[in-house]
Amino acid sequence: MADANSGKLLVFEGGDGIGKSHLAKELSRFLLGSGIPVTQLSFPGRREGSLGNLVYSVHHRPAEFGIQTMTTLGLQALHIAAHLDEIASIILPALNSGVWVVLDRFWWSTWVYGVHGGADRSCLGLLIEAEKQAWGNVRPAAIFVVERQSALREEHTQQEFESLASLYAEIRTREEHNQPTFVIDNNELQASVAKLVQIAATFLQ
Repeated sequence: MADANSGKLLVFEGGDGIGKSHLAKELSRFLLGSGIPVTQLSFPGRREGSLGNLVYSVHHRPAEFGIQTMTTLGLQALHIAAHLDEIASIILPALNSGVWVVLDRFWWSTWVYGVHGGADRSCLGLLIEAEKQAWGNVRPAAIFVVERQSALREEHTQQEFESLASLYAEIRTREEHNQPTFVIDNNELQASVAKLVQIAATFLQ
């Protein structure tokens, strides 16, 4: 586990368009209002000039980079590279200085989207193992798994959305014994924020 004087890592997981970014912002606002130093980040990252921002652009606009085809495994390898860079350059230094990190996505998403895209699970597992090594002994203080009946922002068909939700449920069941995991039902925003704040308040005690 992390040193007692270090910051806490709070992670949001769930499919695209499910409301993670909004909830992460609400949690960061609550923590800042409680006097906690916080930085809100996302994987692969959107900071100008960062590897994560480049990977995000390649992922969403591959044609601009002359890429005509890309395998699911190749794409997830790019994401892992961005994660490794962000962990070493931004996240671990922040945690070590006592800053709490609210992170949108974790290696869970690499597994979910990799499996959903048909990537070889053994190769995918090796990529994820590299990220686990990079985290060292840092573990999330909480992973908030956000769920909804349908996406707030349509990026997939409803069938794909449900398939992703099923994979998130699978990895949550498999991994919840490794770190505190909380399901946030985001079908009603006000109630989901209230539950999130209630859980977060326990970390301040």
